[in-house]
Amino acid sequence: MSNDKSTPPPPPSEPQQTPSTIAEVPPSPPVGSPEIDRTELISRARTFLHSPQVRNEDVAAKRRFLAEKGLTVPEVEGLIRELPVQAPLIPPRTYPQPPPSNLPNLLIGLARILSWLAGSSAAFLFLYFRHIYPRLSKSYEARIAIRNHQKDLFQKLTTSLESYKTTQLEAYADLPRPLPYKEDKKYQEHHNLEGILTTSENVQDIPLPSLLRCAIEELVSKKEAVTSQAIFDLLENRIPLLQTDEGAPYIEKMWETLNTTPIFKSEETEGATVWLYVPLLPPTVTPILSSMTTLKDVMPSSPPPTNRYQHTYQALVDFTGYLTGQLYALRNPYRGPGAGNTSPVSSQEEDIRREIKALKGLILNRRSFMPTIPRPSAPPNPIVTP
Repeated sequence: MSNDKSTPPPPPSEPQQTPSTIAEVPPSPPVGSPEIDRTELISRARTFLHSPQVRNEDVAAKRRFLAEKGLTVPEVEGLIRELPVQAPLIPPRTYPQPPPSNLPNLLIGLARILSWLAGSSAAFLFLYFRHIYPRLSKSYEARIAIRNHQKDLFQKLTTSLESYKTTQLEAYADLPRPLPYKEDKKYQEHHNLEGILTTSENVQDIPLPSLLRCAIEELVSKKEAVTSQAIFDLLENRIPLLQTDEGAPYIEKMWETLNTTPIFKSEETEGATVWLYVPLLPPTVTPILSSMTTLKDVMPSSPPPTNRYQHTYQALVDFTGYLTGQLYALRNPYRGPGAGNTSPVSSQEEDIRREIKALKGLILNRRSFMPTIPRPSAPPNPIVTP
């Protein structure tokens, strides 16, 4: 509360006079008594107002009490002015009682949650290490064992292949090596693009090495520089397909063939790359190859191999033709259903029946009691590596 006198305090409520306060005031004779001294009355009133019990009482209650004791209004106002200025009474503050704290309940709930989590984790760890982890470890060990076994097998296979390759190189050292590129005979006779383009309607069917060879030979015959630009310019002039977008992949294949095929060699002359066509030489004739060629020429040509069941099949075909001829040669009239078969059987028909029964029994016996002849396995095809 501020002590600013410019703002008058609100009028205080009139408190009730307590018996203790009134009893403390010294008794005074009634007003109008001749023996009352006004000075003594004012002095006693001033002492009353300055007493600690009355000092904090309400001003209105003080005025009313002093007026009842016989003091006039000016005297009461003068005594009131003599009192020190008091701050207005502040009513006691009444705050609502704070609610009880939720911290104990929160701690209890947190403890329950932690206990549940700890129990669940313990149960999960028990199940994991008791049932799941042993199976996972066994599966992991099995996978490692399988991988190691496969690795050992691959190492054995690699070692076997290396030894086989070494043995093969030693055994077939005298045999001729296959040519890295062999041109077809129908393309070998052409030496220019005009002739080789007539061999096929679709230019993509012609082998690229033959096409490039003819372009190089045509430029050589014209005594022009056989550069890469000259080769592809000549090909684009003769083949309209190369001038379109569809011919771009075909040109890339030509360039790759020109750089990878061993029959084409490049040389640097006067700052330009010149291409040459170098035909591959035939392989040298080794003594073993010459001996095998001589032996092949001396040996008579053998007939083509036949199937081992060809004789049996041919015998059955002949026998079927014989039976068919005999059946059509017999005079066997038509017998309707239900008419019976009272006519006697001829001796030829009886002989045919006996032959059929005998052949049937022979086939069944051969099929049931003859041992199975295994088929001879084909000899392995030797692989010749360069």
